[in-house]
Amino acid sequence: MTDQISSSTTPSANPTPVQPAHIPYVAPAAVAPAKSYAGAFSLIWLFIILLVVAVGFGCVYAWRYMDVQQQTINSLREQVEQNALTAETKQQALEDDFEKELVEQQNNVQANLNDLAEQLDSNNARLLSLSSVNRDEWKLQEAQYLLRLADQRILLEKDSQNALALALSADDVLREIDEADLVGVRKLLTEEIAVLKLAGVIDREGIFLRLSALSTQVDAIPFIEPLGQEEELLAEEEIPADETFKQKITRNFYALLHKLGSYVRVRDHGKTINAVLPPDEQKFLQQNLRLMLEQAQVALLRNEKGIYQESLVKAQNWINQYYALNEKAKAVLEELQSLQREEISPELTNFSNSASALADYIAKREKMAAARRGVRQ
Repeated sequence: MTDQISSSTTPSANPTPVQPAHIPYVAPAAVAPAKSYAGAFSLIWLFIILLVVAVGFGCVYAWRYMDVQQQTINSLREQVEQNALTAETKQQALEDDFEKELVEQQNNVQANLNDLAEQLDSNNARLLSLSSVNRDEWKLQEAQYLLRLADQRILLEKDSQNALALALSADDVLREIDEADLVGVRKLLTEEIAVLKLAGVIDREGIFLRLSALSTQVDAIPFIEPLGQEEELLAEEEIPADETFKQKITRNFYALLHKLGSYVRVRDHGKTINAVLPPDEQKFLQQNLRLMLEQAQVALLRNEKGIYQESLVKAQNWINQYYALNEKAKAVLEELQSLQREEISPELTNFSNSASALADYIAKREKMAAARRGVRQ
Protein backbone atom coordinates (compact mmCIF):
# COMPACT_ATOMS: atom_id res chain seq x y z
CA MET A 1 0.00 0.00 0.00
CA THR A 2 2.79 2.30 0.82
CA ASP A 3 4.44 1.38 -2.42
CA GLN A 4 1.33 2.17 -4.26
CA ILE A 5 1.01 5.48 -2.56
CA SER A 6 4.62 6.21 -3.24
CA SER A 7 4.40 5.24 -6.90
CA SER A 8 1.24 7.10 -7.40
CA THR A 9 2.65 10.12 -5.77
CA THR A 10 5.92 10.02 -7.67
CA PRO A 11 5.78 12.44 -10.70
CA SER A 12 6.47 11.15 -14.19
CA ALA A 13 9.09 12.36 -16.44
CA ASN A 14 6.65 13.51 -18.86
CA PRO A 15 5.70 16.98 -18.06
CA THR A 16 2.61 16.80 -20.00
CA PRO A 17 -0.25 16.13 -17.69
CA VAL A 18 -2.34 13.10 -18.36
CA GLN A 19 -5.84 13.30 -17.49
CA PRO A 20 -6.91 9.98 -16.04
CA ALA A 21 -10.26 8.78 -16.84
CA HIS A 22 -11.07 8.27 -13.18
CA ILE A 23 -8.91 9.06 -10.05
CA PRO A 24 -10.42 8.12 -6.78
CA TYR A 25 -10.26 10.74 -3.98
CA VAL A 26 -7.98 9.91 -1.20
CA ALA A 27 -8.39 11.96 1.94
CA PRO A 28 -5.21 13.59 3.38
CA ALA A 29 -5.94 12.28 6.84
CA ALA A 30 -4.89 8.74 5.80
CA VAL A 31 -1.15 9.77 5.30
CA ALA A 32 -0.75 11.71 8.62
CA PRO A 33 -0.66 8.66 10.99
CA ALA A 34 2.27 7.06 9.15
CA LYS A 35 4.38 10.20 9.53
CA SER A 36 3.53 10.58 13.18
CA TYR A 37 4.49 6.91 13.91
CA ALA A 38 7.84 7.37 12.20
CA GLY A 39 8.58 10.54 14.17
CA ALA A 40 7.56 8.82 17.39
CA PHE A 41 9.88 5.89 16.71
CA SER A 42 12.65 8.31 15.91
CA LEU A 43 12.08 10.14 19.15
CA ILE A 44 11.99 6.87 21.06
CA TRP A 45 15.24 5.75 19.54
CA LEU A 46 16.76 9.14 20.21
CA PHE A 47 15.58 8.97 23.80
CA ILE A 48 16.95 5.47 24.12
CA ILE A 49 20.25 6.55 22.68
CA LEU A 50 20.36 9.57 24.92
CA LEU A 51 19.38 7.41 27.87
CA VAL A 52 22.12 4.91 27.02
CA VAL A 53 24.58 7.76 26.62
CA ALA A 54 23.40 9.27 29.89
CA VAL A 55 23.62 5.92 31.61
CA GLY A 56 27.04 5.46 30.15
CA PHE A 57 28.13 8.89 31.28
CA GLY A 58 26.51 8.19 34.64
CA CYS A 59 28.36 4.91 34.92
CA VAL A 60 31.60 6.58 33.94
CA TYR A 61 30.97 9.39 36.40
CA ALA A 62 29.95 6.94 39.09
CA TRP A 63 33.04 4.84 38.38
CA ARG A 64 35.27 7.87 38.50
CA TYR A 65 33.48 9.14 41.63
CA MET A 66 33.93 5.76 43.26
CA ASP A 67 37.54 5.77 42.18
CA VAL A 68 38.03 9.22 43.74
CA GLN A 69 36.22 8.08 46.87
CA GLN A 70 38.36 4.97 46.98
CA GLN A 71 41.47 7.08 46.63
CA THR A 72 40.19 9.41 49.35
CA ILE A 73 39.43 6.42 51.56
CA ASN A 74 42.85 5.00 50.86
CA SER A 75 44.42 8.37 51.62
CA LEU A 76 42.43 8.66 54.83
CA ARG A 77 43.35 5.10 55.73
CA GLU A 78 46.99 5.86 55.14
CA GLN A 79 46.69 9.09 57.14
CA VAL A 80 44.94 7.26 59.95
CA GLU A 81 47.60 4.58 59.88
CA GLN A 82 50.30 7.26 59.88
CA ASN A 83 48.60 9.09 62.75
CA ALA A 84 48.23 5.83 64.60
CA LEU A 85 51.90 5.06 64.03
CA THR A 86 52.86 8.58 65.14
CA ALA A 87 50.61 8.30 68.19
CA GLU A 88 52.11 4.94 69.00
CA THR A 89 55.60 6.39 68.62
CA LYS A 90 54.70 9.33 70.86
CA GLN A 91 53.07 7.02 73.36
CA GLN A 92 56.16 4.86 73.38
CA ALA A 93 58.32 7.95 73.84
CA LEU A 94 56.06 9.18 76.65
CA GLU A 95 56.16 5.78 78.26
CA ASP A 96 59.94 5.79 78.01
CA ASP A 97 60.16 9.31 79.46
CA PHE A 98 57.68 8.45 82.19
CA GLU A 99 59.57 5.30 83.04
CA LYS A 100 62.84 7.23 83.06
CA GLU A 101 61.36 9.97 85.24
CA LEU A 102 59.80 7.37 87.51
CA VAL A 103 63.17 5.70 87.89
CA GLU A 104 64.80 9.04 88.68
CA GLN A 105 62.10 9.86 91.22
CA GLN A 106 62.50 6.46 92.79
CA ASN A 107 66.24 7.07 93.00
CA ASN A 108 65.66 10.49 94.55
CA VAL A 109 63.16 9.07 97.00
CA GLN A 110 65.57 6.33 97.88
CA ALA A 111 68.36 8.87 98.37
CA ASN A 112 66.05 10.99 100.56
CA LEU A 113 65.10 7.90 102.52
CA ASN A 114 68.76 7.14 103.02
CA ASP A 115 69.40 10.71 104.21
CA LEU A 116 66.41 10.52 106.53
CA ALA A 117 67.65 7.20 107.84
CA GLU A 118 71.05 8.74 108.55
CA GLN A 119 69.43 11.73 110.24
CA LEU A 120 67.21 9.40 112.21
CA ASP A 121 70.24 7.44 113.35
CA SER A 122 71.98 10.66 114.31
CA ASN A 123 68.89 11.92 116.14
CA ASN A 124 68.56 8.60 117.89
CA ALA A 125 72.17 8.87 118.98
CA ARG A 126 71.57 12.40 120.24
CA LEU A 127 68.37 11.29 121.93
CA LEU A 128 70.25 8.52 123.62
CA SER A 129 72.88 11.00 124.69
CA LEU A 130 70.19 13.33 126.03
CA SER A 131 68.32 10.53 127.72
CA SER A 132 71.50 9.49 129.45
CA VAL A 133 71.90 12.95 131.03
CA ASN A 134 71.65 12.44 134.73
CA ARG A 135 70.62 14.71 137.51
CA ASP A 136 74.17 15.92 138.15
CA GLU A 137 74.49 17.36 134.65
CA TRP A 138 71.32 19.37 135.09
CA LYS A 139 72.70 20.67 138.38
CA LEU A 140 75.92 21.68 136.67
CA GLN A 141 73.95 23.71 134.15
CA GLU A 142 72.00 25.30 137.00
CA ALA A 143 75.20 26.27 138.83
CA GLN A 144 76.66 27.77 135.64
CA TYR A 145 73.50 29.84 135.13
CA LEU A 146 73.61 31.12 138.72
CA LEU A 147 77.22 32.22 138.31
CA ARG A 148 76.33 34.10 135.13
CA LEU A 149 73.57 35.95 136.98
CA ALA A 150 75.96 36.78 139.83
CA ASP A 151 78.47 38.21 137.35
CA GLN A 152 75.69 40.30 135.80
CA ARG A 153 74.75 41.76 139.18
CA ILE A 154 78.38 42.67 139.87
CA LEU A 155 79.33 44.09 136.49
CA LEU A 156 76.12 45.92 135.57
CA GLU A 157 74.34 46.74 138.83
CA LYS A 158 77.19 46.74 141.39
CA ASP A 159 74.83 44.81 143.64
CA SER A 160 76.95 42.78 146.03
CA GLN A 161 74.04 41.49 148.10
CA ASN A 162 72.16 39.76 145.30
CA ALA A 163 75.41 38.58 143.69
CA LEU A 164 76.50 37.03 147.00
CA ALA A 165 73.16 35.23 147.37
CA LEU A 166 73.43 33.82 143.83
CA ALA A 167 77.02 32.70 144.37
CA LEU A 168 76.10 30.93 147.62
CA SER A 169 73.25 29.16 145.81
CA ALA A 170 75.66 28.01 143.09
CA ASP A 171 78.05 26.70 145.74
CA ASP A 172 75.20 24.77 147.38
CA VAL A 173 74.35 23.16 144.03
CA LEU A 174 77.96 22.12 143.44
CA ARG A 175 78.13 20.71 146.97
CA GLU A 176 75.11 18.51 146.25
CA ILE A 177 76.84 16.98 143.19
CA ASP A 178 79.68 15.76 145.43
CA GLU A 179 82.36 15.02 142.83
CA ALA A 180 86.09 15.17 143.47
CA ASP A 181 86.79 16.96 140.19
CA LEU A 182 84.70 19.91 141.36
CA VAL A 183 86.98 20.69 144.29
CA GLY A 184 89.05 23.12 142.21
CA VAL A 185 85.92 24.91 140.98
CA ARG A 186 84.52 25.18 144.49
CA LYS A 187 87.85 26.49 145.80
CA LEU A 188 87.86 29.37 143.31
CA LEU A 189 84.20 30.09 144.04
CA THR A 190 84.80 30.12 147.82
CA GLU A 191 87.66 32.60 147.43
CA GLU A 192 85.49 34.91 145.34
CA ILE A 193 82.65 34.67 147.87
CA ALA A 194 85.06 35.54 150.71
CA VAL A 195 86.29 38.64 148.86
CA LEU A 196 82.71 39.70 148.22
CA LYS A 197 81.78 39.23 151.88
CA LEU A 198 84.71 41.41 152.98
CA ALA A 199 83.48 44.17 150.69
CA GLY A 200 80.35 44.34 152.80
CA VAL A 201 76.76 45.00 151.89
CA ILE A 202 75.83 48.51 150.83
CA ASP A 203 72.52 49.72 152.22
CA ARG A 204 71.72 52.08 149.35
CA GLU A 205 68.08 52.39 150.31
CA GLY A 206 68.97 53.38 153.88
CA ILE A 207 71.57 55.95 152.76
CA PHE A 208 69.11 57.41 150.27
CA LEU A 209 66.46 57.80 152.97
CA ARG A 210 68.94 59.41 155.37
CA LEU A 211 69.83 62.01 152.73
CA SER A 212 66.14 62.67 152.16
CA ALA A 213 65.60 63.23 155.88
CA LEU A 214 68.48 65.74 155.96
CA SER A 215 67.02 67.57 152.98
CA THR A 216 63.80 68.16 154.92
CA GLN A 217 65.75 69.55 157.93
CA VAL A 218 67.55 72.27 155.95
CA ASP A 219 64.95 74.95 156.64
CA ALA A 220 65.10 74.26 160.39
CA ILE A 221 68.80 75.22 160.69
CA PRO A 222 69.13 78.94 161.69
CA PHE A 223 71.48 81.25 159.81
CA ILE A 224 74.08 83.52 161.47
CA GLU A 225 72.34 86.75 162.46
CA PRO A 226 74.04 90.19 162.69
CA LEU A 227 74.84 91.68 166.11
CA GLY A 228 72.29 94.07 167.56
CA GLN A 229 69.34 92.68 165.67
CA GLU A 230 68.45 89.93 168.09
CA GLU A 231 65.95 91.06 170.62
CA GLU A 232 65.92 88.63 173.39
CA LEU A 233 63.13 89.58 175.68
CA LEU A 234 62.88 88.23 179.13
CA ALA A 235 59.67 86.70 179.99
CA GLU A 236 57.85 89.05 182.19
CA GLU A 237 57.84 87.74 185.65
CA GLU A 238 55.02 88.39 187.94
CA ILE A 239 56.18 90.66 190.71
CA PRO A 240 54.89 89.31 193.96
CA ALA A 241 52.96 91.73 196.12
CA ASP A 242 55.11 91.00 199.17
CA GLU A 243 58.44 91.59 197.29
CA THR A 244 61.11 92.88 199.60
CA PHE A 245 63.62 95.58 198.84
CA LYS A 246 66.45 93.02 198.58
CA GLN A 247 64.55 90.92 196.07
CA LYS A 248 63.79 93.99 193.99
CA ILE A 249 67.49 94.96 193.86
CA THR A 250 68.46 91.39 192.85
CA ARG A 251 65.87 91.29 190.06
CA ASN A 252 66.95 94.63 188.64
CA PHE A 253 70.59 93.56 188.78
CA TYR A 254 69.97 90.42 186.71
CA ALA A 255 67.88 92.39 184.22
CA LEU A 256 70.76 94.82 183.77
CA LEU A 257 73.23 91.98 183.22
CA HIS A 258 70.97 90.39 180.60
CA LYS A 259 70.63 93.67 178.74
CA LEU A 260 74.38 94.22 178.74
CA GLY A 261 74.87 90.64 177.47
CA SER A 262 72.75 91.38 174.41
CA TYR A 263 75.42 93.87 173.26
CA VAL A 264 78.35 91.52 173.72
CA ARG A 265 78.43 88.15 171.86
CA VAL A 266 81.27 85.69 171.51
CA ARG A 267 81.33 83.14 168.65
CA ASP A 268 84.20 80.71 168.26
CA HIS A 269 84.16 79.56 164.62
CA GLY A 270 87.86 78.94 164.37
CA LYS A 271 87.97 80.96 161.18
CA THR A 272 87.07 84.29 159.72
CA ILE A 273 83.35 85.02 159.77
CA ASN A 274 81.98 85.90 156.36
CA ALA A 275 79.43 88.53 155.71
CA VAL A 276 75.94 87.76 156.89
CA LEU A 277 73.61 86.75 154.06
CA PRO A 278 70.51 88.81 153.37
CA PRO A 279 67.13 86.97 153.49
CA ASP A 280 66.90 86.52 149.70
CA GLU A 281 70.32 84.91 149.55
CA GLN A 282 69.48 82.77 152.54
CA LYS A 283 66.58 81.24 150.63
CA PHE A 284 68.86 80.70 147.65
CA LEU A 285 71.44 78.99 149.86
CA GLN A 286 68.80 76.71 151.37
CA GLN A 287 67.69 75.69 147.89
CA ASN A 288 71.29 75.00 146.83
CA LEU A 289 71.86 72.94 149.96
CA ARG A 290 68.84 70.77 149.16
CA LEU A 291 70.02 70.41 145.55
CA MET A 292 73.45 69.34 146.80
CA LEU A 293 71.90 66.61 148.95
CA GLU A 294 69.80 65.46 145.97
CA GLN A 295 72.97 65.37 143.87
CA ALA A 296 74.49 63.09 146.48
CA GLN A 297 71.44 60.82 146.20
CA VAL A 298 71.84 60.59 142.42
CA ALA A 299 75.55 59.82 142.77
CA LEU A 300 74.65 57.11 145.29
CA LEU A 301 72.28 55.42 142.83
CA ARG A 302 74.80 55.73 139.97
CA ASN A 303 77.63 54.39 142.13
CA GLU A 304 79.69 57.58 141.58
CA LYS A 305 81.78 57.82 144.70
CA GLY A 306 83.64 61.04 143.80
CA ILE A 307 80.50 63.10 143.16
CA TYR A 308 78.89 61.66 146.30
CA GLN A 309 81.81 62.69 148.53
CA GLU A 310 82.13 66.14 146.92
CA SER A 311 78.44 66.89 147.39
CA LEU A 312 78.55 66.06 151.11
CA VAL A 313 81.72 68.10 151.64
CA LYS A 314 80.15 71.17 149.99
CA ALA A 315 77.05 70.80 152.17
CA GLN A 316 79.21 70.70 155.31
CA ASN A 317 81.23 73.76 154.26
CA TRP A 318 78.07 75.79 153.61
CA ILE A 319 76.63 74.90 157.00
CA ASN A 320 79.89 75.76 158.80
CA GLN A 321 80.18 79.04 156.91
CA TYR A 322 76.68 80.47 156.87
CA TYR A 323 74.66 78.74 159.59
CA ALA A 324 74.65 79.20 163.35
CA LEU A 325 76.35 76.24 164.98
CA ASN A 326 73.60 75.34 167.39
CA GLU A 327 72.46 71.86 168.37
CA LYS A 328 70.47 71.34 165.13
CA ALA A 329 73.36 72.39 162.93
CA LYS A 330 75.78 70.14 164.83
CA ALA A 331 73.39 67.18 164.46
CA VAL A 332 73.13 67.79 160.71
CA LEU A 333 76.93 68.04 160.41
CA GLU A 334 77.42 64.81 162.34
CA GLU A 335 74.93 63.03 160.07
CA LEU A 336 76.68 64.39 156.96
CA GLN A 337 80.05 63.20 158.28
CA SER A 338 78.57 59.76 158.99
CA LEU A 339 77.18 59.58 155.47
CA GLN A 340 80.52 60.67 154.06
CA ARG A 341 82.19 57.71 155.77
CA GLU A 342 79.80 55.27 154.07
CA GLU A 343 81.41 53.21 151.31
CA ILE A 344 79.09 53.33 148.31
CA SER A 345 81.45 51.92 145.68
CA PRO A 346 83.63 49.15 147.13
CA GLU A 347 85.92 47.06 144.98
CA LEU A 348 83.75 44.07 144.07
CA THR A 349 85.14 40.86 142.66
CA ASN A 350 83.43 38.96 139.87
CA PHE A 351 83.03 35.24 139.35
CA SER A 352 84.87 34.91 136.05
CA ASN A 353 87.49 32.46 137.39
CA SER A 354 85.02 30.03 138.92
CA ALA A 355 82.63 30.33 135.95
CA SER A 356 85.46 29.59 133.49
CA ALA A 357 86.63 26.60 135.53
CA LEU A 358 83.08 25.24 135.71
CA ALA A 359 82.63 25.66 131.93
CA ASP A 360 85.87 23.74 131.30
CA TYR A 361 84.72 20.96 133.62
CA ILE A 362 81.34 20.66 131.85
CA ALA A 363 83.00 20.55 128.39
CA LYS A 364 85.43 17.87 129.56
CA ARG A 365 82.56 15.86 131.03
CA GLU A 366 80.57 16.04 127.78
CA LYS A 367 83.56 14.87 125.71
CA MET A 368 84.11 11.92 128.00
CA ALA A 369 80.44 10.97 127.85
CA ALA A 370 80.42 11.24 124.04
CA ALA A 371 83.52 9.07 123.81
CA ARG A 372 81.85 6.37 125.91
CA ARG A 373 78.77 6.42 123.67
CA GLY A 374 80.81 6.48 120.47
CA VAL A 375 79.12 9.67 119.25
CA ARG A 376 81.32 12.01 117.23
CA GLN A 377 81.06 15.59 118.35
